[in-house]
Amino acid sequence: PKIYSEKIKGKEEIIINCIAKGSGMIAPNMATMLAFIFTNTEFKKNIIKKKFLEIVDKTFNSITVDGDTSTSDMVLLISVKNKSKRLLSPNQKIFFSSLQRVMAKISEYIVKDGEGASKFIKILVEGAKNELDAKKVGSSVANSPLFKTAMAGSDANWGRVVMAIGKSGVNIDPQKLSIKFGDFILLKNGEKSPSCNLN
Repeated sequence: PKIYSEKIKGKEEIIINCIAKGSGMIAPNMATMLAFIFTNTEFKKNIIKKKFLEIVDKTFNSITVDGDTSTSDMVLLISVKNKSKRLLSPNQKIFFSSLQRVMAKISEYIVKDGEGASKFIKILVEGAKNELDAKKVGSSVANSPLFKTAMAGSDANWGRVVMAIGKSGVNIDPQKLSIKFGDFILLKNGEKSPSCNLN
């Protein structure tokens, strides 16, 4: 089961619930996935649509397990008609922040439940020129079969990460490239870290 909820305390309590399905063909856009998000706050579609799609892109459209996309996927955000709980401007930032946490958590659940998945890995890209370049780099690493086999074997083979970054199509300055696995710095500004004993 993939279920997650958040409550926003205030004069009127706002609830965001999400349930989802997905196990195989997990890769953007959006994988064999059905996600239903329910909230007891009322909002106008034109106010929330742009921000909602941005969050979908950062969460459900940023996960991958097997690199295969699907013919059928969907994420729905459903609200009730409740004039006493309208999403007003002062509460929008808090609401969207909670919504992103809910969608991120459900996205993680989908990855962890993916067919054949034995490890859960997050890839953080910093210092890119823009979000699109960062996503290209992250996706190239995440979908690399060689990187996946290294991770499956618990082999911190950072050369495979460099290879995946290089084939991402993004203009990279090798002298500014740094790589960390958790807290361990393997490559810093294009040079192998002195504390790194890995070949």
